[in-house]
Amino acid sequence: MHMLENPNSRSKYHLGRLSWRLLLVLLGYVLTGYLALAHPYVKPNVSLIWLPSGIALAALVRWGPKMAPAIYLAALLVNLSSGLTIFAAASIAIGNTLAPYFCYLFLKNKRFSSEFARRQDVIWFCLAAVMGMSISASGGALVLWLMGLIAHPDLVWLSWWAGDTVGVLLAGPLLLSVSYSSIRKLAARRAEMLTFILIFVVVHWLIFFSAQNTMHLSFVAMAVMIWAALRFAITWASFTVLTSIYIAGWASYQGQGPFSSADMQANLFLLWLYASTMTVSSLLIAALQAERLAATSELQDSFERINKVASRLPGLILQYRVHADQSSSIPYASSAITAMLEFTQEELKDSTKALFARINPEDREKGEQTLALATQELSIWQSEFRYQRRDSSVRWLYIDGLPEQEAKGSILWHCFLTDITERKQAEQDLRIAATTFESQEGIFVADGNWKVLRVNQAFSRITGFAADELLAIPVQRLHTTHQDQSFFDAIDASLRSQQFWQGELWSKRKNGETYPQMITLTAITDSKGEVSNYIGSFTDISLHKGYEEEIRNLAFYDPLTQLPNRRLLMDRLQHLISVSQRNVSHSALLFLDLDNFKTLNDTRGHDAGDLLLIEAASRLQSCVRDSDTVARLGGDEFVVVLEELSEIRDEAIAQADKVGEKIREMLSQSYQIMDFEHHGSASIGICLFQGADNTVKDLFKRADTAMYEAKTSGRNAVRFFDPAMQAVLVVRMMLESNLRIALALNQFQLYYQVQVNADGQLIGAEALLRWIHPDRGFISPAEFIPLAEETGLIVPIGLWVMDTACAQLKLWEAQADTRHLSLAVNVSAKQFKQADFVDTISHIVHKHQIDASRLKIELTESTILDNVDATTEKMHQLKKLGIAFSMDDFGTGYSSLAYLQRLPLNQLKIDQSFVRDINLDENDATIVRAIIALGINLGLNVIAEGVETAAQRSFLIENHCYSFQGYLFSKPIPAEAFQALIAMHKTLPIVSASQDLVT
Repeated sequence: MHMLENPNSRSKYHLGRLSWRLLLVLLGYVLTGYLALAHPYVKPNVSLIWLPSGIALAALVRWGPKMAPAIYLAALLVNLSSGLTIFAAASIAIGNTLAPYFCYLFLKNKRFSSEFARRQDVIWFCLAAVMGMSISASGGALVLWLMGLIAHPDLVWLSWWAGDTVGVLLAGPLLLSVSYSSIRKLAARRAEMLTFILIFVVVHWLIFFSAQNTMHLSFVAMAVMIWAALRFAITWASFTVLTSIYIAGWASYQGQGPFSSADMQANLFLLWLYASTMTVSSLLIAALQAERLAATSELQDSFERINKVASRLPGLILQYRVHADQSSSIPYASSAITAMLEFTQEELKDSTKALFARINPEDREKGEQTLALATQELSIWQSEFRYQRRDSSVRWLYIDGLPEQEAKGSILWHCFLTDITERKQAEQDLRIAATTFESQEGIFVADGNWKVLRVNQAFSRITGFAADELLAIPVQRLHTTHQDQSFFDAIDASLRSQQFWQGELWSKRKNGETYPQMITLTAITDSKGEVSNYIGSFTDISLHKGYEEEIRNLAFYDPLTQLPNRRLLMDRLQHLISVSQRNVSHSALLFLDLDNFKTLNDTRGHDAGDLLLIEAASRLQSCVRDSDTVARLGGDEFVVVLEELSEIRDEAIAQADKVGEKIREMLSQSYQIMDFEHHGSASIGICLFQGADNTVKDLFKRADTAMYEAKTSGRNAVRFFDPAMQAVLVVRMMLESNLRIALALNQFQLYYQVQVNADGQLIGAEALLRWIHPDRGFISPAEFIPLAEETGLIVPIGLWVMDTACAQLKLWEAQADTRHLSLAVNVSAKQFKQADFVDTISHIVHKHQIDASRLKIELTESTILDNVDATTEKMHQLKKLGIAFSMDDFGTGYSSLAYLQRLPLNQLKIDQSFVRDINLDENDATIVRAIIALGINLGLNVIAEGVETAAQRSFLIENHCYSFQGYLFSKPIPAEAFQALIAMHKTLPIVSASQDLVT
């Protein structure tokens, strides 16, 4: 429960508050009165500024008429202190009290606000001061004149009235506006306050106390007052004016400043005019500033209220301005703009280009046409358009705008923008639904008892029934006896549990013909869960039934030979492997490849090849039992699966071999293909298997390995899979894996074999790749280079070789002993055929900044002559860099003299197979002489590789070959040993093969 407030306590509180207010007014009035009378302008008691009047008016306005006794008592005391009689003091005190009381009543009647927040408050306050203070001036001047204390009552009245009026204007606004909150606001702006006070002191010192204290500097004080009124509101502005006026009064009293002169009366009026002007101006400016702030606040509040309302609307409110130059902007938009358009209003306030870039171009063009027409007629603008969001999704937006003609020729559109994507989608869904109902599928709608309510045109076209012939007829009448009652019971059960059923159903047309249909039935339930309607959609699958067999043949049989294809073969093999778990008999997989089939295709065309495949398939089927499988994998590859062979392995091998030989002989017989006779053969690989420990993949791999062995043995052969073959494959796979690791771990190394001239001087070297395996040690290039070629690893390996060789060439350029050397690098056919080969080599050359004329690329004949035009183009591009070319192993291929003339070669390299026996075999000697003569006639340098004896060297020199490479000079050695070799022998010695070679 709440305790009741004690009435006596509340009365004491109010009485106490009234008492200290009365005391405060009394003391303030008396003190300011004594201060004013201490320096009177007109004797005996007329002062320049009478602040007590302002205190009295402020007390009455803030605390009411109860303050009147304190005012009267204070005025009486002040008047008595000036030497007046009790009667005169009491009479003047009456006027001093009535004057502010009149002002109080006047302001109350005018609904005056003590905050001076309106210009009318300033006007009423000044008018009240002017009228009210005439009462005190009249009473005071009359009393003093009647007592004979003054000779000119008109001057005293004017001085009295002016002093009281100025006092009210100075003290009243300050005391009425001062509060805790106003002081706190000033304290929050300390820095600006301190700056203001400093400027205030400096300005007033200059005006009133410096040597330049003349009248023309007074306007500076007005600027300071304006600053205070604009920045610090009414309280500080009033205090500033009060301080300024008192400084002016004090300076004038001391005979300083612009208001001090011999004509005291003129000075008095100028000072009053100065005080009045400053006071009224500051009050008006402060009121105007307050009105502006209030209007701004009210506008902001209104704006926020509008925004709150707009934010709750299902759309975007905005103003769209089209300027006279046809540019556009959005001066206002509600907060929904960010969510709807993904822009802020600030981003669009100057230009809408970014916004229009997101609108569909077609819709933008239509919208601009609609806008132009609405602008011309100043009518409503309505338009729909597609808007692309930042996530690439598209939304449909609808704009509705009202125009407003503006003064500068622009049009301001007040618009409401809504997102109509869902409506558009609903419209589209309705169109789709309507179109779907009239689709190529037959559709019917039935009630809960299966009676037809509606059918589409496709239904009538398929069944032959017109729509009006089916209305109210049960759907079951259209069904046939192909399905029994249990079938339809299952449909009903599915519709009850899942509201859905799909399957094949036999139905009948109007003419009695039965046909199969693929039908989907859907049950529609009401709010109670009861079935209200059934919807059926179906297609006539009569043709589809005929297609099923064809599709099956296409899926499982080769269309050319009508043999099972890979898919069916895999299924049968998998099934056979599964059955083998329960069967101990052996089975065999024969992998066949027709020999030289590609040659027939290329020379006689694909039609001839197809006829051969068909005949081969027929012969294969004639060689096996019905229980066996003959399949075509593709191209010229066939597979035969032999089942139910002997349980004894040797017997099973003999059986499989017998079938294999039979097939080989059958396929080796001549073929009559169109108008020519073809003689062919086949390579056959056989893999025997038993049990379920095998996989289809393993069987194919083993049979393929055996077939590959048959081909390598000369074709037209039968070979069984041998585990040793698999071991070779495993080794090969391991070598390929290690080769990839070697490239990644940088296990390769370049060796260099010297090239010398006839004088034994070192002219260059050939870079040779070596692989130092961490476990196997040195691996011969003859072992891993072919594998790298086959797997394609030769391309990245060749790139490493070229980069390393160019780096070494750059090191040689830095040394005088090796600066003249050239370096030959072998490039494989696959590497050279890369589309970016030229760019890659150019990049490496520029990367290492080498002299490209010292780099020599060695290409084999097969590489160069594979595609002469493309090869020539690449060689010419690299020749522009200065790179030289050498044809490696020349004489082992089938080079054409015509091609050699076209190729930008620099060198021919005689293969070591010819050099080896030039002193023993006249045929080799003749070939070498021909190569040298050919090179000389074509203007090419000729170098011989594999030179191992002094006799070989002598023969080559005698036949005009002056460049050599071989073990006679040095075997391939690492870069460090090569550098040591150069340091030891500026001219290499010629040694015999029996001598120790440099290592």
